[in-house]
Amino acid sequence: MTKIFFLNTKRLFVALFAIALFTMAVRETLDPDMWWHLRTGEYILQNGIPAQDVFTFTVPQNAWVTHEWLSQVIMWLVYLAAGLPGLILFFAALIALTYWLLYLACAGRPYLAAFIVLLAAITSAIVWGARPQIFNLLLTAVFVLIVERVKDGKWRTWTLWLLPLLTLVWANLHSGYLLGVVLLGTYAVGDTAQRWLATPTERTLAQPAIFQLFGVTIISFLAAAVNPSGFELWIYPFLTLGSGAMQGYIQEWLSPDFHQTYFWPFAGMLALGVLGWVFNKSGQFTGSGRSPDRASWLDNEGTNHNVKASGTAAQNAPTPAPARVTFTDLLLFLGTGAAGLLSARHIPLFAIVATPIIVRHWHNVIAGSRLEPVLHDSLLEQTMKLLFAVLNWVILLVAVGTAVLYSNTKIDNNETAIAARYPVAAVDYLEEAGLDDARGYNSYNWGGYLIWRGVPVFVDGRADVYGDPFLLRYRETFEVRPTWQEPLDEYEVDYVLMERGTPLTTVLATSPDWKQVYEDDIAQIFVRNGD
Repeated sequence: MTKIFFLNTKRLFVALFAIALFTMAVRETLDPDMWWHLRTGEYILQNGIPAQDVFTFTVPQNAWVTHEWLSQVIMWLVYLAAGLPGLILFFAALIALTYWLLYLACAGRPYLAAFIVLLAAITSAIVWGARPQIFNLLLTAVFVLIVERVKDGKWRTWTLWLLPLLTLVWANLHSGYLLGVVLLGTYAVGDTAQRWLATPTERTLAQPAIFQLFGVTIISFLAAAVNPSGFELWIYPFLTLGSGAMQGYIQEWLSPDFHQTYFWPFAGMLALGVLGWVFNKSGQFTGSGRSPDRASWLDNEGTNHNVKASGTAAQNAPTPAPARVTFTDLLLFLGTGAAGLLSARHIPLFAIVATPIIVRHWHNVIAGSRLEPVLHDSLLEQTMKLLFAVLNWVILLVAVGTAVLYSNTKIDNNETAIAARYPVAAVDYLEEAGLDDARGYNSYNWGGYLIWRGVPVFVDGRADVYGDPFLLRYRETFEVRPTWQEPLDEYEVDYVLMERGTPLTTVLATSPDWKQVYEDDIAQIFVRNGD
């Protein structure tokens, strides 16, 4: 049996890890913004990139910075080619690729790295779906991989100059490009501080490489201006972050509530990172990158290598496991961790940036312990027999079959899941009653779906288009404040489409000015009396 077909335990584990990443990422198309992203992609291909809102009757004059235009075009083309099932599989592949690249950026492969990357994936899953934000995660992982490989000495410093080109693409996919620029700047500042204020480690970039990284950071920021909105995209992310209405009312912008179990993996990663520093044999903040009691370190294959410093890191050696906490580690881990604590939307970015740091320190904790031979598979390889190789192939085939079955189940259930989340039947009624062209007050969460169905909307998920004053005006009615009827009159609303059982529908049911014309398990529709 050739080496190619000899499926040992390590290769089986890596294959199962990759299958698990993809399978975890297969999800129904339930993101509320996906619908208007698709319609925007269609509109761009037919009419060009819009500069003003084209979907509402409330704020058609408002400017629209279509910072996700390239993502939306890609999504629409995928939809045209393969429908909603195609979108499910396409974004599952992007998500799997993201965490595979993150895995490649880590020391301690395959076992330690895979387990912590899986934790990072579970931590990030709160934002997974068919949405442009996934491109942010992918490109964050690419940036981390490139810089980490350069710091490890595995890639030459010239590869850093690929990052401005990637930033240009990123800026046309999503305004989250700014994260990449900040990430590069943080690496540069952290390594500079390590050289000036502490003792450099084997992974600390040499001064010329740090100067290159500062240059790459500046040019990447300038490259982001090459987009349809031009220099305006430099300011746009700050306007979004400064929106009080978005920060206060949109769920994913709120701080994580650790009473909710799906935030526990985030807490686990925070704890794991801190404990890795605490239990690290040489956990002091400054000093040499090598443990004082070890002259060598074990690479991923379990081989000893003497560490030799060179121009950028350790040019001729595999990745060492740094023994001490560096300024760069602190800035990256604490900075992205704080961002995640402020807004749940940033938790996946913390998970990606922090994972290589966590793995490196735990790799050093385990180094020299009884667990090290198992992690490197050295004992298992010695007892590998043909029977086990055949059994491994059986396990792999079962895993592939299970993944295919699971994915098909998700795809088959997609329409049912959509009908349970969105007012599918209610919009059918609007069309039958001739109300689909009328002015309606709708749920914020359903605006995207209404755009998908061709219904003019009062509001949808493009909070940046509407602006804080309008969103606060919308909330007057939604929260049934004393002035709740004024926005309905101001915008000459003909009907209200809202989730069943909300405070607003309760008030409308008792109001002499409104009457209910439709109700199902999901939605209620009210029209003005006399209409």
